[in-house]
Amino acid sequence: MKVLQLSKFYPPERGGMESAVHELVGGLNGAGWATDVLCAHRDWRTVCEQHDAGYRVVRAGSLGTLMSTSVSPALLAQVCLLASDYRLIHVHMPNPAAAMALWLARPRGRVVVHWHSDVVRQQRALKLYESLQCWLLHRADLIVATSQPYAQASKALAPWQKKVAVVPLGIGDNARRVDARRVAQLRAAYPDKKMVFSLGRMVAYKGFDVLIDAAALLPDDTVVVVGGGGPLLETHRAQVAARGLQAKVHLAGPIAEDDLPNYHHAADLFCMPSTTRAEAFGVAMLEAMAAGRPVVCSDIAGSALPWVNQHGVTGYTVHPGAPRPLAEAIKHALADTDQLHRLGAAARERYLQHFTASTMIERFTAMYRQLLAA
Repeated sequence: MKVLQLSKFYPPERGGMESAVHELVGGLNGAGWATDVLCAHRDWRTVCEQHDAGYRVVRAGSLGTLMSTSVSPALLAQVCLLASDYRLIHVHMPNPAAAMALWLARPRGRVVVHWHSDVVRQQRALKLYESLQCWLLHRADLIVATSQPYAQASKALAPWQKKVAVVPLGIGDNARRVDARRVAQLRAAYPDKKMVFSLGRMVAYKGFDVLIDAAALLPDDTVVVVGGGGPLLETHRAQVAARGLQAKVHLAGPIAEDDLPNYHHAADLFCMPSTTRAEAFGVAMLEAMAAGRPVVCSDIAGSALPWVNQHGVTGYTVHPGAPRPLAEAIKHALADTDQLHRLGAAARERYLQHFTASTMIERFTAMYRQLLAA
């Protein structure tokens, strides 16, 4: 049974969607579903990679991006060329280029639309793309949302609720990839400090400017370490310098994928200060919860964040975009060691019950069987 995952990009490209697709591809192939990947390339060339695990990744050449969308005529051509080889195409949205490609290819097999997020920021692009999006949602045999709160709040999904299913994102257990010596090294870099870790691409909706302002309100025995690169990295570094917070905030820049579990295990607490529904799920929170770390995140209406991180159980949620409540929640969580351990244990348990990669794969394989048997 051949399945094609049609994604924006694929690792080593970083991002929540890319991480989810990587977990799916590895898990599905391990479960006996021959699953390949088609995505856009950052280069003008189209390349085909054969992975040791037995699957193929085709990266279609791109001319660049426009309004966060790959300009990739090669992707359109590749979908038309490959669609007939697969009984099921699993397309990850939002991705206007993929939607256009499927509209042109008109595949005969089953189509699963995986709804990671609404188009939140690029409203001008949405006006041009909305009719194509509606066509794809109408064509889809199944629409998968990553959380019930997001599915219910999405205007785009409202007409199609009868064919919407919810499968939470899942990740592998990072406890198996921890280097104890590296964890000790990271802790030693901030002696006698309580460490708050945050992670994400340096873009506006991630709210790192809010976290930096909140850090100014934290006690001197607390350090905030933020990992990730992106267009606003230097802007945030300038903000730290202007506020004289070099001793309290360390912007680590991009962190290697295999080093991320060490940062999560070195930290006392994870913070996700995102400000809009563009933060649909928060995969980085799952990594922290798998490490048994409590989370302080934004209570964004219609996002999965306050559903994944349960207030008072696995951590705390606060009003988005407000530095003072964010600082107060962090201080409250760090003030009591017993409470910190209790929240962290509950976070780990919630991850094991709902957000493992194996749970996600089981749900999708059951859905695939049902679709293909219909």
